[in-house]
Amino acid sequence: MSLSDIMGAAGLGSWAVLGLVVSFVTFVGIVVWVFVRRRGSWEHARRLPLDDGDTTMPSRGGSPR
Repeated sequence: MSLSDIMGAAGLGSWAVLGLVVSFVTFVGIVVWVFVRRRGSWEHARRLPLDDGDTTMPSRGGSPR
């Protein structure tokens, strides 16, 4: 007995198809959201790993002590 036989006998085949469709629609929605998003918001997110929260810039004369 295979899984498809069990799903068909229990009348659950349509739930599997529904889950597949929902997952695919979610995936397509995320892909569209990524490509439509403005470039400015990506620039901000790109710098987040290097952002230490300090908004002041050190002087050009050397490192602050």
